[in-house]
Amino acid sequence: MEIEIQLTNEQIAGKISPPSQIGAHGAWVEFRGVVRDSENGGKISALEYEAYPEMAEREIRRLLEEISKKNPCLAAKVIHRVGAIPVGETAIYVGVAGKHRGEAIALLAGFMDRLKQDVPIWKRRAIVAVVCDRRSSADIPKDDAHRAPLQKTLSLDEAVSEIQSRCQPLPGIRVRLEESFGRVLRETIFAAEDLPPFDCSTRDGFAILQNGTAENFQVVDTIHAADWKPRELKPGEAVRIATGAALPGENLRVVMQENVERNGDRIKILKRESPLNIRKRGEDVKAGQPLVPEGARLDAGKLALLAAAGCAQPIVSPRLRIVHFTTGDEVVPPEQTPKSGQIRDTNSILIHSLLQKFSCDLEQLHLPENFEAAQSQIANRKSQIDNADLVLVSGGASVGDKDFTRPLLEWLGFEIVFSQINVRPGRPLIFGVNGSRATFGLPGNPLSHFVCFHLFVATALAKLIGAEPKKFRRGQLAEKLNDAPCPRETLWPARLDLAGLHPLAWASSGDITCLTETNALVRVPANHGSIDAGTEVEFLTT
Repeated sequence: MEIEIQLTNEQIAGKISPPSQIGAHGAWVEFRGVVRDSENGGKISALEYEAYPEMAEREIRRLLEEISKKNPCLAAKVIHRVGAIPVGETAIYVGVAGKHRGEAIALLAGFMDRLKQDVPIWKRRAIVAVVCDRRSSADIPKDDAHRAPLQKTLSLDEAVSEIQSRCQPLPGIRVRLEESFGRVLRETIFAAEDLPPFDCSTRDGFAILQNGTAENFQVVDTIHAADWKPRELKPGEAVRIATGAALPGENLRVVMQENVERNGDRIKILKRESPLNIRKRGEDVKAGQPLVPEGARLDAGKLALLAAAGCAQPIVSPRLRIVHFTTGDEVVPPEQTPKSGQIRDTNSILIHSLLQKFSCDLEQLHLPENFEAAQSQIANRKSQIDNADLVLVSGGASVGDKDFTRPLLEWLGFEIVFSQINVRPGRPLIFGVNGSRATFGLPGNPLSHFVCFHLFVATALAKLIGAEPKKFRRGQLAEKLNDAPCPRETLWPARLDLAGLHPLAWASSGDITCLTETNALVRVPANHGSIDAGTEVEFLTT
């Protein structure tokens, strides 16, 4: 079958000539995909299409050849436009020649069904310039079209804002307390009863009338912690009582057994302590009082309080399902001795460790540095990946010949929101969404991984579980931060202690030696350069 493929920035002509062997075919079927005036429910004036040209052409050819085995045809012509395309103009043209119309129509339909799924061409809604321009693309000067920043490099704040607006809390679930540690509470828990629920003793000793002045007493009963024995004590009577046991009545005090001399059922008070040694009913919490607010991260102390309040199955954030792919043919497992040109995998254990702060189930897999081979390897895990709340890909986020993270994420069904940030380290960061699911393509260098996780991935995770994302704080530099001015905003690794922030040395985004001490990231504005000791700066704890 004769196949012709074009990816072009130019307007697709209104009439396309059929293949040269005009006499051999009995059917010439054409399809034009035209840009409509709405996208995802909103009005637009243009779409921008982007592509990986060589990979896109290779996938288009493979699809046509594969589908033609079942529906033999004579020729196919595919023209896909890239760049900004105004509403009403053709984005894709497909023409198929066949001996009969049935095969030609079937091949065309099959190809269009697979195009979005398999071919690394994606679209984004136009934002400026083309959106407001009613001229056709032929009339728009090229400089105007280029000013439409449809996939612009975002600032740190813009990227965080996009992530927070796109990621929403997943529905809460009710689980047992034993399964709730580290999760975010999705309901405010109120006290159903007073705590403690009764007046109780704080000491092992003897309960007597609070204002009694006698020294000698008759022991009339014994109360253990599980007992409930209400009675009215008379002057000269005492009750043996255990720590935590309910007092038999009101207006009592407890004398510690160390301050009592006992002889059978008689006692003599040697010393009265000033405290009553009693916990009063409701002195900790009154019924109806809020105990733990919605949005709190449940730790051991909060879980103990929920147990005391009788909340055995709180509504909490779900346990996240996360899939993490590493990439790079040069990457080998840590236990393996690298050959020339190879490095050990640090990103797998880095991501695994960083995710320990979140309640999640993590699946990790290394992918070959080939788009088709990667597709094949994860095909049998597709349903698992489709159910993941978060998909992370380490490496392949830049624009190298073998960098395929973006088309891979598109193939997995994610809409790419942005692919570059004006941050050092970590510029080639990809973020995308698919409904309630999120994805990140992380730059391959481990220091960039660390920074991007704390700034961006952790923000998405917090939103998904219903927690408040970390915010920058302000503090003083304990030492000078030495740096040359950089056009990108820098997140500088630092050690935070009582003296302040100590900037740490790092040679490049691949240098992880500083991470052994890093517990904060200092925010250095773009083009700023060195910062003197004692200066107040913004920082994020890690």
